[in-house]
Amino acid sequence: KTVKILKTCNLYLCALLTGMCMAITGPTLLDLQNIVGTDTKHIAFVYTARSAGYLFGSIFGGVLFDMTNKKQLIFTIFNFINAASTFAIPWSRVIGALTGFMTVNGFTMGLLDTGTNVCCLYLWGKESGPYYQALHFVYGVGGLISPLIAAPFLTTHHLEGIVNNVTNNNNVTHLETQAQINSSVHTVPLPPITYAYTIVGGVGLLVTASFLVMCIASPLDDNGQKEENNQTRSSAIGFVTLIVSLNFLLLFVETGTEIGFAQMVAIYSVKGPLQLTKTVGSYITSTFWGSFTIFRFVSVFLAIKLSNRTMVIFDIILTSVGAAILQCLAADYEWALWLASALLGAGVASLFPSAIAWVDQYITVTNKMVSLFAVGAAFGEMMVPYTISYFINEVPAVLIYVVIASCVLSGAIVILMFLVLRNRPEKYLTKEEISTQRGTEDSINERF
Repeated sequence: KTVKILKTCNLYLCALLTGMCMAITGPTLLDLQNIVGTDTKHIAFVYTARSAGYLFGSIFGGVLFDMTNKKQLIFTIFNFINAASTFAIPWSRVIGALTGFMTVNGFTMGLLDTGTNVCCLYLWGKESGPYYQALHFVYGVGGLISPLIAAPFLTTHHLEGIVNNVTNNNNVTHLETQAQINSSVHTVPLPPITYAYTIVGGVGLLVTASFLVMCIASPLDDNGQKEENNQTRSSAIGFVTLIVSLNFLLLFVETGTEIGFAQMVAIYSVKGPLQLTKTVGSYITSTFWGSFTIFRFVSVFLAIKLSNRTMVIFDIILTSVGAAILQCLAADYEWALWLASALLGAGVASLFPSAIAWVDQYITVTNKMVSLFAVGAAFGEMMVPYTISYFINEVPAVLIYVVIASCVLSGAIVILMFLVLRNRPEKYLTKEEISTQRGTEDSINERF
């Protein structure tokens, strides 16, 4: 029991690190753009590369964690790689190097994200509900504190201005050669965000050390035993495929919007109609993640009283209200942008675990399905932020358009899932409970 709790704590630390790594890029993106000397359109490839890495990491992780029982060793190795790539990101001076480090960082995050989800379910089995919700809550904590770590280290002026000023001064004196000018350009002081990434990388090393200790103390894990319950019934392949596909699409849309908004709202704050500072944009990002974290914590207790379906519907309503405020008021009022960010963070907070738990009431969610859901989320994280970042420089309102489209699509998918599942018995119901449920439904239908 003690080893089980310690392993769970390690999973929480890993989720904390993943949340920190995921959230730090948004507030620091403009500084990274200046460091490598590119524009907003080209820096978007960094997001695509990281998301592609996350995608392949999710797939590889789903297979790898099923193949071996030395899961603690896998966590140790890939947490170290994650920490190393995080350290390296702000040291990139060309976009190619930055893209490479981001790809590795995304790959490790995808693998670790899949591993933490699967291992939490393995460790606790039928009791995994609150522990699984808490895992996602800790991820939100990482997303909350990471922008706060970055905020003091954000530059108030573009580095291009520093470089251009150095170059202009050299041109005025006419005393230096072109080589000296280039040398002066390359002696720009160490970018302040290096310290922010160093802090996050340091956390990664601590997490690595924690897993290394557990790797020595208890190196082997169960691969997980499928609990075949006589209450669980096989479902038609077509039904399972349909439900998994709909949930895949729902997680694709919602997770893509979650990450896209969280990473682009800081840029929208600066380049949009309000023309806020980068520091304020970072704090708005923290508001999103703060609301996200609070409601993930609250959802642990709400899930005790509310059904998973109700939780999903509640999430869709909150995101829709946030999108409406974003569309109608956020372009003119700063408070509206703060409020919309908070509502959107609250709306997407519990959707991922609630959606999976909703599906799990009707079909047996296997490890490969969890990996597939992670892949859907990874596709969303790859495509949605790239789409927003590609247009946001010329059309800042693209962020609002994407959020609204996400709400419409998510609502349509949830309605379809409700229609498909409404006449299906839950898999853990006994035959007597199913007969009672059907008898109640028949009597209600006869009355109407």
